[in-house]
Amino acid sequence: MNLVGARAGSATHRRRVAPAYRIVAVPAAVALGSVGGIAAEHAHSPWVFGVLGGALAAVLGVLALPSIPTRRVTVALLGLGGLAALRHASFAGTDRSWLLVLWAAATMLTLVLVDRADAETVPALRDGVPLSNRIAETARVAGVTAVVVIVAVVALVPTVTDRLGRHVWPGLDPNAASVLGAPASLKSSGELPLTTRPRPSDAVVFTVDASHADFWRGETFDEYNGSSWSSSFPRDRLDVLGHVGTKVQVAPELYDEGARNGVEFRQTFHIEASYSDVVFAAPSARLVETDKLLIREPDGTVRVAGGSGSGFGKGAVYTVFSRGIPVTEPKLRAADTTRIPGAIAKQYAQTPATTARVTDLAREMTAGATTTFDKVRAIESWLGAHTEYSLNAPLSPPDVDVVDDFLFRSRIGWCEQIASSLVVLARSVGIPARLVTGFVPGTQDALTGRFVVRERDAHAWAEIYFPGIGWQGFDPTASVPLVGKSTSGGSWLADARHNAASLAIAAVMLALLAAATPHVVTAARRRRARRASWSAAALHRLERAGRKAGRARAPAETPREYACALAELLGDDRLAAVGDTLDMALYSASGAPEVDRADTDAVLTSL
Repeated sequence: MNLVGARAGSATHRRRVAPAYRIVAVPAAVALGSVGGIAAEHAHSPWVFGVLGGALAAVLGVLALPSIPTRRVTVALLGLGGLAALRHASFAGTDRSWLLVLWAAATMLTLVLVDRADAETVPALRDGVPLSNRIAETARVAGVTAVVVIVAVVALVPTVTDRLGRHVWPGLDPNAASVLGAPASLKSSGELPLTTRPRPSDAVVFTVDASHADFWRGETFDEYNGSSWSSSFPRDRLDVLGHVGTKVQVAPELYDEGARNGVEFRQTFHIEASYSDVVFAAPSARLVETDKLLIREPDGTVRVAGGSGSGFGKGAVYTVFSRGIPVTEPKLRAADTTRIPGAIAKQYAQTPATTARVTDLAREMTAGATTTFDKVRAIESWLGAHTEYSLNAPLSPPDVDVVDDFLFRSRIGWCEQIASSLVVLARSVGIPARLVTGFVPGTQDALTGRFVVRERDAHAWAEIYFPGIGWQGFDPTASVPLVGKSTSGGSWLADARHNAASLAIAAVMLALLAAATPHVVTAARRRRARRASWSAAALHRLERAGRKAGRARAPAETPREYACALAELLGDDRLAAVGDTLDMALYSASGAPEVDRADTDAVLTSL
């Protein structure tokens, strides 16, 4: 019997999770499930498994640990979720920004519901006001929280990421294996063959913090021999740039007006690949913040000094300040081609080593164009109408001019062949042009606003020289059709960021509406009560008269006490009778006589 009694007593005193806390498990499961999905994907596991694991951990933590206070368990779980969110928020993989937004909203809602659950578990005071309906309160708080989180993400996250993120960081030291394993698009080279088919992957090579998209230029090439491109600048007689702390000044290229007088544009590159010795940047780099020794090429591009093995390793961060002149089609058309410097014309506008029929085709394409810009557009239009893009295009036969073979036989190629054709055709009619390699902007992460650049974003395009402007990029591949190409509508969060101001105004209006709704509803109920009850309406008129006189009614005052106080204040003895009538109407079983009500209405009207 004693043993049974002891067990019964133990069961009686064992703490159980209060019913008020059970609803907390729902948003907590959403919060931990969201961040668990991102963490799982970062670990190369299906994100669904992470969602299920995080949700299960939250439910078990809140409901299955009766020996620990539920509030403490919940806050600890949310803290762990926050640490995981900070760890994986910048993961440059598939865009799961909606999971982070869901995590933030669910975390805030969980904290609100924990406080509500605490309030429900405390015994109510005698004659205390009951708590509002939990479902209605939860719905209202969830709506306001969601709006606040979305607005904060749209308006603040890119700014916070940019302000708090590193602008310079050494990263890992690259070794021989990392150099060998790095894609060719990340390694400096004096030659670009056109007979090697690229095999890009989806691996992220770097991410970029920048205010807008641009081409991330790496190297330029000016000499064409029919099968490859090379640079005419000697690579063994280049000067190493001097450092002032982590700042490296880059002299502008000769005759590049945009690099001298253009608008400044800052970009911060975060290296994700194992190795890169090219300093990628929007044209044209003028200042680089880095801890590496750099070499400036005569064409204005920059690379890391020291040869193979010296470069950026995984995790390295560098910042570039570029300058360029914003252009429009009329501005490019108006460029005076008679002012092309002789050095530019000699190096970039000479007829290339190609076949006669390529030169004849170039003249035929541009016969009706009168400006450099219109000639380039005419070449791009012809390429778009007569060629196709494919990474599986057949390789050109040996000892055959690649551009000639592409334009007259296969008419199928990838970006190097298409851009090479534009450069060769432009030079064939005296337009200064050169080939450029680097990366397209990449996809913009919806949450951070950072551009995520993958190995498959490696690209080649053309640059055309315009007097008074400098080098201007043209991407003929964008005009060449790709069979099966699909267009993306973009991220909902990226679209929202473009309308951040309107969204912020709407959010403020919604928040004000949500905050004012309870007061509006209460006022409406009071108005309805006054219409339905003579005593409530008369008391409201008396209180309004007292407020106008500077004497509001105290919460503990009866109508008679308040009316007597007003009678003394206003010097009107009739108000004492008004107080008696209101007390009788409110508290007596029979109510106030009709005659007394009429007299009260007359007095209140006279006030």
